[in-house]
Amino acid sequence: MNRLAGKVACITGASTGLGRELARLYAEEGARIVLCDVRRLEGERTLAEIERAGGEALFVEADVSRSDDMRDVVAAAEQTFGALHVMTANAGILGRGTGKSLVDITEGEIAEIMDVNWLGVCFAFKHAIPAIRRAGGGAMTATASVAAHRGRPELPIYSASKGAVVALVRSLALDLAPEIRVNAVSIGSMRTEMRAHAAEAQGIALDDLTTGAARGTGFLGIADPRQIAFTHLHLVSDESSFITGQVIVADGGKSIATP
Repeated sequence: MNRLAGKVACITGASTGLGRELARLYAEEGARIVLCDVRRLEGERTLAEIERAGGEALFVEADVSRSDDMRDVVAAAEQTFGALHVMTANAGILGRGTGKSLVDITEGEIAEIMDVNWLGVCFAFKHAIPAIRRAGGGAMTATASVAAHRGRPELPIYSASKGAVVALVRSLALDLAPEIRVNAVSIGSMRTEMRAHAAEAQGIALDDLTTGAARGTGFLGIADPRQIAFTHLHLVSDESSFITGQVIVADGGKSIATP
């Protein structure tokens, strides 16, 4: 407990799924939380949950793909809590280009995915860096994907967007050391609304995706969002004070399991 005591942390995509669990966990560990999302209703519900548990939080409705919105989010953090120490750029989408080859994806679908998954991380980090420096240093993390590291059929733009995030993290880590550490978490399958919708589109029930260990593959199965949130927590806390420019693959062994 209290691994983030005295810190102010901003989380994008904080209304549902992994973002909600990140917000809850960071608050439990003592941070004051800035929740950022385009979904106001769900964001205010997450805010209320944190406050009922005794935490301090602020919800800011914002579109991560708009630089001005992210500038305003960071400004709100400093105005409300006096500083910003942690930025977790978590917002992401599979997009309408999922399940299509590159020749079939429209230009609009490409832009939709890249705007959220790639520009969203760029703008979150761009505006957080000066604030974190003013606070005396801190840490930033991004949510990437195993799709950035291994081929996935009919997922070219999503994979490329997450690969760009990994490259950004490694470059920024060199630019910002030692003041700001920058790392990423590449996730596999996770029990979230986004994963459920993707499974439905494939004609698969999420509950049917049982653990790979039961199938003899050694794969741990589908993650609970809280399991992934703990990985981010480790990277933004002082426990990982000598870790920067790294990508932790948190996929239950899926990327190394026997097919």
